Amino acid sequence: AGRWYAQSLTYRLEGQSEAEHLLRATVVYLPSQLLAHGRLLCALELVATGEAPRVLLSPAARPRHGWAEADVTPYLVPGNGSTGSLVLQHVCVRAGRTGDPDVPVAPGHPFLLLYLNDTQAGLAPRVAEPRRQRRDMGTLAHDLPGYLREKGGEKSDCSLRPFPVSFAQLGWDHWIIAPHRYNPRYCKGACPRLLRYDYHAPNHAVVQSFVHQLGPRCAPYRYSPISVLMIERDGGILYKEYENMIAESCTCR
Repeated sequence: AGRWYAQSLTYRLEGQSEAEHLLRATVVYLPSQLLAHGRLLCALELVATGEAPRVLLSPAARPRHGWAEADVTPYLVPGNGSTGSLVLQHVCVRAGRTGDPDVPVAPGHPFLLLYLNDTQAGLAPRVAEPRRQRRDMGTLAHDLPGYLREKGGEKSDCSLRPFPVSFAQLGWDHWIIAPHRYNPRYCKGACPRLLRYDYHAPNHAVVQSFVHQLGPRCAPYRYSPISVLMIERDGGILYKEYENMIAESCTCR
C-alpha cells in the first residue's frame, strides 16, 4: 500500500447571522489528484460526536477529474443534533508508482461551501421613498395628453425575457464552482407610441416617439452584478463579483 496522509478539518458556524437561512451545505474537495509519480486518492469522513462511528461522505456526482461536492446539510441543520460545527477527516493515499517516498505531497485543501438565503432585506425597516422632483425623466411623459398610466402590458411589449445558461453546457463547470446556472435575461418587444412611465424612458425618447421621427428601441435599463466562485489555474479558490451581468429592467431609447 502507498503512503497515507490524514488531515483534521473543523468548520464552525456559530457566527452565522440570524438573517442568513442555510439552504444547503457542501464540502468541496479533490477526490483524485495527479502526481509526478502515480496519483493521490482522497476521501472525507465525518467525525461524529461521542462514540458514534465515522461516516464516509460520498460526492453527489463523482467526476472523472476536478473537484467534487459532498452534501453535509443534514449534519448542520438545527434539530438534527447539530452543534453548529463540522469536524471532518481528510484522508489520502498514494496509488500507482510511488517514486521517491520522501518527496513532499500537498493534498488539495477541502473547503466548506454554503448556500444561504439572505433575509436581511425582509427584516430591515422600510424607508420612505423620497418624493420625485417635478422635472425628472418622466415629467414630459406625464404631461402628454391621453397618457396611459396602467402597468403591465401585452406580451409583445418591451419587457424582460429569461435566458437561462448552464455552465456545464458551456463546458465551464470544471473551473466555475458556483453558481451552476446563470440567467442574464434580455429585453425584447415593441415600444409603444406613447411611452409609459414604468419604462424609465428619457425625454428625448418620449419626444421621438411622439413626433414619429425615430422609433425607440427596447434595451436594458438597469443591471445587477453576479457573484462567481471559481478555481484558478494554480488550484486556488477565487471569489469574484462581475458588475452589470444581469438585466433587471427594460426601457425604450
